[in-house]
Amino acid sequence: MADHEPQPDERPRPKFGELAPPGWVWTPPEYVDRLDTARPNPTAPDEATAPPSPAPYGSTPRPGHPSAGPHGATPGTTTPPRWNTTFTVLLIAFGFFGMAYSVVVLQGFPASMAILHSSQGLGDFHPEPLVGTLVTIGTLTMTGLWAVSTGLAVWQLLRRRMSFYIPLVAGIVAMVALFVFLAVILTTDPVLLDFYSGLMPASPAPSAPATP
Repeated sequence: MADHEPQPDERPRPKFGELAPPGWVWTPPEYVDRLDTARPNPTAPDEATAPPSPAPYGSTPRPGHPSAGPHGATPGTTTPPRWNTTFTVLLIAFGFFGMAYSVVVLQGFPASMAILHSSQGLGDFHPEPLVGTLVTIGTLTMTGLWAVSTGLAVWQLLRRRMSFYIPLVAGIVAMVALFVFLAVILTTDPVLLDFYSGLMPASPAPSAPATP
């Protein structure tokens, strides 16, 4: 069995650019077909040409990362339509005028109650001390709702998210809060409550004496 083992070729190999000596034949080694894990795989893609690895789940890719979309937007997020910005700005402006009108109504509601007393002959109007506190709280509530909703809407616009619903919901909440404050202020005057309930008839207005 030992006679059949290939003997190593001890003849010197030709150098680069040198002709082989006569009779020299190169024989490939036996391990040429074996898998060599120490050598680099010529079929593996180069790091420079390899596709970029996806970003980990839950992380936000950098604007320059290939997995990020145009303008730095991450995949899965859609840019809101143009009408969102226009509608949001219009609702914010409309909400400002609505807030100003609500404040005027609250501030003038005690004076309106006094006019009803004098016009319907219900006697002098003496507002409760709670009325001034309710008017102040209602004014701060109306102003705060508009300011907070405007800030949130602008923040959503800067983030390129849908924002029109924020001032819309705030307007509905402000309208409900206005009627609640007016109803509570009205309950502080039992004379007006009895008048609107039909328990107290209106006194006729005094007429001027007839001249002879």
